Amino acid sequence: MIGVVGLRAVDVLGLYVEPAVICLLAALVITWGLRWILDWIGINHLVWNRALLDFSLLTAVTALLILSLRVQGP
Repeated sequence: MIGVVGLRAVDVLGLYVEPAVICLLAALVITWGLRWILDWIGINHLVWNRALLDFSLLTAVTALLILSLRVQGP
């Protein structure tokens, strides 16, 4: 049975940080890597608005990371 894990603040050097902030920082790093791969492939010529693509990619990666924290396997 799959349960839901509560999201609690994490103590980092005496400062409580929400897990969503940690996920956002991890998503920034992942998004930079994905942007580099997309640049290398040459997908920019097919994109209408690069800033919109970047924001959408960051939002999707952040959401996936936060949702991955919520589910605990058996």
